[in-house]
Amino acid sequence: MTIDPADIKARFPEFDTIDDARIQIFIDDAVIILNIVYWGAKYDLGLAYLTAHYLALAGKSEAGSITSVGAIASRAVDGASVGYINATPDNTSDAYYMSTSYGQRYLALRKTLGIPAIVL
Repeated sequence: MTIDPADIKARFPEFDTIDDARIQIFIDDAVIILNIVYWGAKYDLGLAYLTAHYLALAGKSEAGSITSVGAIASRAVDGASVGYINATPDNTSDAYYMSTSYGQRYLALRKTLGIPAIVL
C-alpha cells in the first residue's frame, strides 16, 4: 500500500488547507528516499512522517524562517541570543530530521529497522 494526500490529511489535520497536488509532490519526493523492501511493514508510516517533515519545512520556508533549523545548543536571556548545533544541516544528517517533530518521529522509526546486511 502507498499513501496519498488524503492519508496525509487524515493523519496530520494541520495540513488540511494544503492543496492535494502540493502534498503529492512531497509524497513523491519521500518515495525516492525510502526503500520499500528495507522499510517493510513500516514503509507507509515512514513515508507519512517523511512527507510531513518535508511539508513542515516547506511551510517554514514560505514563512521565511528557515535560517536556524538545528537543535538549540545555547541560550542567553538578556542578549536574546540562541545558538544552534549545525544550524544549517544537510538533508543526510540526523540534525536535518530533528528540525521538526515529524522528522523526529521518522528518525525514531528508522532506528527500529536495524542495520541492513551488506553483501560484497
